[in-house]
Amino acid sequence: MAETPPTRVNKLLYMYDFFYLPFTLEFREGKTVNDILPYLKDSYSEPTRLLRPEELQLLDKEWNAIKEPWKKRSLLLSTQVGMGQTVRISQRLISHHVPMSRGPFDTISISDRIQLNDALKSKPPEVQAAFKQLRFLKSFLAPLDEERFNFFIFSPSWCESSREYRVLFETYLKTFPQAGLNLHSVLIEDPKEEIFDSRIIRELFPHQKKYTQDSTPRFLAIETVQGNTVIWEEGEALKELYERFFKQYRGYLNSKTTLFRNVSPLSRGLANTPKPTPPASISK
Repeated sequence: MAETPPTRVNKLLYMYDFFYLPFTLEFREGKTVNDILPYLKDSYSEPTRLLRPEELQLLDKEWNAIKEPWKKRSLLLSTQVGMGQTVRISQRLISHHVPMSRGPFDTISISDRIQLNDALKSKPPEVQAAFKQLRFLKSFLAPLDEERFNFFIFSPSWCESSREYRVLFETYLKTFPQAGLNLHSVLIEDPKEEIFDSRIIRELFPHQKKYTQDSTPRFLAIETVQGNTVIWEEGEALKELYERFFKQYRGYLNSKTTLFRNVSPLSRGLANTPKPTPPASISK
């Protein structure tokens, strides 16, 4: 019997959804997972036409001006976190700084590590991988976090696009507080830019066949409900976060931009396919 292909949720598609969350756009996958097309939407939330390149350029210019003060107010960017340390900035905002050598069992005693490694040796590789991933994520959680939806942004220290997404997610969370949501930033110290071949990434993201892009930032989410723990990875994590917590706020800054003040009703018909520059992401 042929093996069933793993479900793959387009990570880049949901990165665009979050990057342009404040505006009434709809993004669709084109011919490949890397082709993301932006559509304007009318007052009934129906897509009407592809956004023209010049319209997107103007929107990006105004959007960058809106975001600039957010960077200056970002607690994730301004809070100093020592190597191997965690700082709980607020009840829902947590920042971690880890070395490239960090492993899933580093927070437990050496004797416990030996016992765990010995016990895992007899397990199938997929069981070992799932256990290490679970243990790794739980090592970042305090007891009071266990039953909340914990969303993680993992990024190497050199990645500028990861800084952008930390600012965006932080601002969205502060603008629309969510009682059951925690946002974790995990900065991985990577002076030699070896993140894509690192053990820490292999152990945190063991299901490579499920991922549509090999890029940073990386995303994970974990939640335990009535003793049942679920982990979402990459596109899955972004989709879960978007659908559950932020989709309802789409378009909340429309009035701040020329495009949505002046284009009404939206004309129908197709335009040339635009080439959006954001969201930036780094691929190996």
